[in-house]
Amino acid sequence: MAWWDRVTTTIGVGDILHTPGRGIDGGNKKRPFKILSRENSGISVLSGRTIVPLQRDCFDAVEEVLRDNPAKALRTASLRESDPCPDSVDEVIRRRTGSNLARGNCICAILEHCGLVKYEMLGNKKVIVRS
Repeated sequence: MAWWDRVTTTIGVGDILHTPGRGIDGGNKKRPFKILSRENSGISVLSGRTIVPLQRDCFDAVEEVLRDNPAKALRTASLRESDPCPDSVDEVIRRRTGSNLARGNCICAILEHCGLVKYEMLGNKKVIVRS
């Protein structure tokens, strides 16, 4: 089953999830976001006062990287205005979509909620790996 199929059957409009935060438990840096819509082409979330579009392509790009290299770990860190962190979900998404939006935290949280990835620590960096 494609990850997108699992996401669209698990995530519902109105669900509230939390970004990964720092450290394995997330600490007090977790931020809530709400699922506003779920369509065949993507999901929209409300993060703070900002509506963030999460296209299916974002999820497919992360799935392909982790499927093609099962030992790969991707950083969860998000940056807004500068280059994405190396080996991060944002870097993978930006390469695929060309968009500079920071969406990695929401993508990670959704994939983790759906049981497709799990959080681990790689040194002092929080990463996702295949479940």
